[in-house]
Amino acid sequence: MTSTMGVLLDRAGAELPLSELASLWPLGGWNSVAPVAGGKNEHLRVEATDGVHYLRRSYRSKPHEELARQLRLMRLLRERGFPAPEVAPASSGKDHAELDGRLWIATRGVQGTPFIDASPAHVQAMGRTLARYHQTVADLPAAVAEPAVLLELRTRANDEGVDAAVRTRTAHLVAQLTAVLPHLPRVVVHGGARRGSLVFNGSEVAGVLDFDSAHADVRVLDLAVAVHDVGKVYTRPGEADNKVALDLGRVSELLAAYSRDLRPNEAEIEALPLLLEAKRLKRGLGRLSRSRHGERLSENDYTKIRLEDQRIAWLEEHRSALAAAFRKALA
Repeated sequence: MTSTMGVLLDRAGAELPLSELASLWPLGGWNSVAPVAGGKNEHLRVEATDGVHYLRRSYRSKPHEELARQLRLMRLLRERGFPAPEVAPASSGKDHAELDGRLWIATRGVQGTPFIDASPAHVQAMGRTLARYHQTVADLPAAVAEPAVLLELRTRANDEGVDAAVRTRTAHLVAQLTAVLPHLPRVVVHGGARRGSLVFNGSEVAGVLDFDSAHADVRVLDLAVAVHDVGKVYTRPGEADNKVALDLGRVSELLAAYSRDLRPNEAEIEALPLLLEAKRLKRGLGRLSRSRHGERLSENDYTKIRLEDQRIAWLEEHRSALAAAFRKALA
């Protein structure tokens, strides 16, 4: 639904404060506004006299300092020539606003086209862009003891009611990741290096979006996120194998493009398949933990738990093939 300053409801059915937003970000006058689907944050697309802009409302628990770090990062990246979104200041002069206890920011729209799955050039561009991002932020402070996913696995594995086989698998994975942890470079990771985060002009990247998950972590985490997203094999919705397997050819193209500009070290090569499995295990355990703490899971939740189980089984079965593909791509 598109509105010319009528009423829009958020995903929870509450009215969005369009008049207040239009006064905070006049943008020369709003012509139309429409919601953007997807993501845990609320997004609005505003067509205004000053061009297309996107307003984003952060999730309720987003701390001010976390948002401030994100905005500082985006400004720094642009100063260094990296195509991060341009933040549009509010009429107050600030780069964000708070309405009803929720934080809002506005960014100028990036002209271009989305990632094309059938394009090897776009897969390679993602690898090059991720390497460029890591090089751009290499000097930023990023002290962190261990990846958040590892910390969560330690906690989840000790929850009451966890199946003994899952507990054993989790403990083994945690031990393997812990062994390589001292040798993994830390950076401020993008945190969401997926196809939807890129805007293209032909085969070149015109913009990189979605910095709301940026945080200090091990550098290889970004590669694990990108490999899983780009490599997923889509069959048909509802099919048992849909989004389970990884296309090793696409994965190799991504990693080869990355390594031409920034070569991962041996510890990162070892950690990459472990992190792929760790993220799948974390998601499944997280939903089961919610159930044990009294939350009623939906059928969709149980479907996603089964999907993560299938992905873990595929990763285990193809561990050798994955390792060979990684090393070949990074040779």
